[in-house]
Amino acid sequence: MIIWQGWGILVVLIGALFTAPLGFGAASLLGEDNAAVGAGTGLILAAIAVYLAGNKLNAPVQGYDPSTGQPVMYRNRHTFFFVPMQYWGFILPVLGVIVISTMFFAPAA
Repeated sequence: MIIWQGWGILVVLIGALFTAPLGFGAASLLGEDNAAVGAGTGLILAAIAVYLAGNKLNAPVQGYDPSTGQPVMYRNRHTFFFVPMQYWGFILPVLGVIVISTMFFAPAA
């Protein structure tokens, strides 16, 4: 079960947008054994896009209370698995390094 709030599902969509083409591209150019390099690189690049999107979407916006006219800050919540989007910009590169390292530690067939 995938849990998100607001536009938090963009973490998966942006991740897939970067990871799938780079993974398949690395597999076709470098061979099936090196597909992890492309997928890991895609996760690292997706982290940048997710961080920037999360910062933009979760930025507080100043507005005014209609009844009193006092300024208020409206806070947005865009999360994926209860983690704000911009923090996934730090989690995805770690996952990318793990994916790349599986290529080096996988048993030879």
